[in-house]
Amino acid sequence: MSVAAAGWVTFMRSYPNRIPLSAGLVQRIVDRLEPYGFERLYGLLGGMVLADAKGAVKRSAERYIAWVSGANDHLG
Repeated sequence: MSVAAAGWVTFMRSYPNRIPLSAGLVQRIVDRLEPYGFERLYGLLGGMVLADAKGAVKRSAERYIAWVSGANDHLG
């Protein structure tokens, strides 16, 4: 998981090779973070989510899962 833009994160298996994670693995990440409360998220490359980071992870995961699952293929 990496901070992508203000209020958003993204998920990749390999950033240098641009290999995405599957929808199932992203959901597992979100499920494992569920018990923890967190407001901020700091990325390794300087990106930050300074408010509602847990919400940002959930929203980002929902959006990511929809795209990798093909829910938005009609927008193609």
